[in-house]
Amino acid sequence: MNKRNDMIIEWAIKKIEREYKDDVSLLLLYGSYENGTDNPISDVDLYFIPKTEHAYELTKTFIVEGVGFDLFPMSWERIKGIAEFNEVLTSCLANVKILYCNSDDDKTRFEELQCRLRKNLSDKVFMMNKALKKMERVMDIYRTMMFEDSICELRTIAGRIIMLLSDIVAYANQTYFSRGVKKQIEDLKNIETIPKDFILMYESVTKANSARQLKEYCYKMIKNTRDFLNSKAGKGNKEDKKANYKDLAELYQEIISTWNKIYTCCDSGDTILAYISGVSLQRALSMAVRENGLDEFNLMGYYNSKNLNKFKERAVEIQKEFIKMIEDNGADIESYNEVEEFIKRN
Repeated sequence: MNKRNDMIIEWAIKKIEREYKDDVSLLLLYGSYENGTDNPISDVDLYFIPKTEHAYELTKTFIVEGVGFDLFPMSWERIKGIAEFNEVLTSCLANVKILYCNSDDDKTRFEELQCRLRKNLSDKVFMMNKALKKMERVMDIYRTMMFEDSICELRTIAGRIIMLLSDIVAYANQTYFSRGVKKQIEDLKNIETIPKDFILMYESVTKANSARQLKEYCYKMIKNTRDFLNSKAGKGNKEDKKANYKDLAELYQEIISTWNKIYTCCDSGDTILAYISGVSLQRALSMAVRENGLDEFNLMGYYNSKNLNKFKERAVEIQKEFIKMIEDNGADIESYNEVEEFIKRN
């Protein structure tokens, strides 16, 4: 045990009991001093949940014996967000020691949020969706990286990327880093499935000495993680998602005009509009695939500005497959051969 840190903990508890007894719901200890990964110059990680506005005056940052300390507040709303994995602060809820509790109701409320976190963690689809959402953020950061030249900025961006990708890998495996970044590499090695060369690329980023290397390693790490996620998400789609063929029939009724636009463009030789229309249709089809757990429909892979007939043939094939899939599963496409028939029936 660390005498300095023990004395800081005792000070925080007594200060609340003396000055903020009815203003603080809970005082909590987390981090290295709680999980046993601390060293002689580690601080103690403390936060409190305010019950009143007055509690915020307890907030304090200070240095003792050259070690920095931060006693900070987190609202119940923020704790709820952690339970929903909206922040990478899972340990602040899952791996904590209660040092002060105002009431049994406060303790019960906190424990219910811990249960909510565990329930979310056990939900494969929920955690995969969180991983995919975080990957969108990585892609945005990587796009920014491509326009940077400063080695300082690039190293900072690369660090954010490897941290986010590590969380993505953990989420996809329905876990998190309970011991923080201090033991992250060690914990990554013990995770059941990780992307190809993930740890190698992680370490390579930290050793890179040029802008080119940083961009190259981040690219490889992101690509391999995307492939890893797509593989796991694909399995999840087929295992956990049931297609809604009625909705797919309605979708078809909406996007048939895009098919017709592609055919018109291909017949007239309008390569630009054929391309743009194809992109629009591909996006709609890809979204339907993700939401319904379907097999992929590859349309844009067949686009060729010098051979629009091949592109048109592929569009026809996909349209027939889409219609057959809907009808074979008992859904009806609202379609009329003549306008008079539509008016008569509607």
